[in-house]
Amino acid sequence: MSRLSKIDPANQANTLDSPVFVIGPLRSGSTLLRLLMNHHPQIYMFGEFEGAVSQAKGDDWPPIHEYWRFVKTDRQTSAMNLLIDQTLDYPDLVKDFLAQHYARNPKPIIGASIHSRVDLLLKLWPNARLIHLHRDPRDVARSCIGMGWVGNVYEGAKIWVEFEARRKKLQEQENANQSISLSYERLVSDPEIELTRVCEFLSLPYDEKMIEIEEGTTYQRPSVKYANQWMSRLSPREIRWVESQAAHLMEEQGYTVTHKSQSKVSRIEKIFILLQSRYYRATFNIKKWGAFLWLQHVIAKRSGIEAWIDHVKIRTNSIDRAFLK
Repeated sequence: MSRLSKIDPANQANTLDSPVFVIGPLRSGSTLLRLLMNHHPQIYMFGEFEGAVSQAKGDDWPPIHEYWRFVKTDRQTSAMNLLIDQTLDYPDLVKDFLAQHYARNPKPIIGASIHSRVDLLLKLWPNARLIHLHRDPRDVARSCIGMGWVGNVYEGAKIWVEFEARRKKLQEQENANQSISLSYERLVSDPEIELTRVCEFLSLPYDEKMIEIEEGTTYQRPSVKYANQWMSRLSPREIRWVESQAAHLMEEQGYTVTHKSQSKVSRIEKIFILLQSRYYRATFNIKKWGAFLWLQHVIAKRSGIEAWIDHVKIRTNSIDRAFLK
């Protein structure tokens, strides 16, 4: 008997009606939390599901033909090997993708992490359960540099601020008891306590296997040493660059703003920051992809030739996957 034949239709409907999403900015520890949850025997957290919402045009879903192309060329989504049912409209197709993941591992709870258009999630899954993960933007901004997405913490802080604006819109739509909030700092300092809170939210018992993250992953057991690294790794100027954009939101989330970071970033500084970040990103990608492929990437993107853009993207995707591993 195949795995698919063992799936109970009622259980499947209940599970897919209320998936669990870890909601947090990039580099907030969402992968760590997702992997910890995935070690629970009743939870299947299949990865990052950005493709469910990232291609929205404002508050509208993307044209379906454009989305089919995205699914075939996006690094994360294409790696999931999902079947595209071209008879479905956008919402039903995305829900079908979730169902395909469930069929591969039909556990009572299914979920993923999302960092982009989280404000649109409840349009697809009104009964979704949400785990809001917060992390100090000074650490988020610093961590984004290492991924090559930005060249400095000022640009990295923008990623955090933009996400938090999306998060606020999502929270305005939530029903009572639909979400829970965690901080990365508490997660790595008291993982058993925080994971117990997560399990209670999901009406599950805590399982000690959750903390055994080294089994089957490249991640290590959560440690407090990963929290508040900005204190020793950022200069006073870099701290000011982050806090100049994020101070108000930081205070709302309980993070302390330093007293030495009150002055604004000057126009001259902003020009330097922008140029430095662009230079860093270019050199980072040249080192990762090679100069010739990077040049193709730049020219193809500007040309607007879809076939060329897709060809180059597939090549860079394969390198990016190896880099992320």
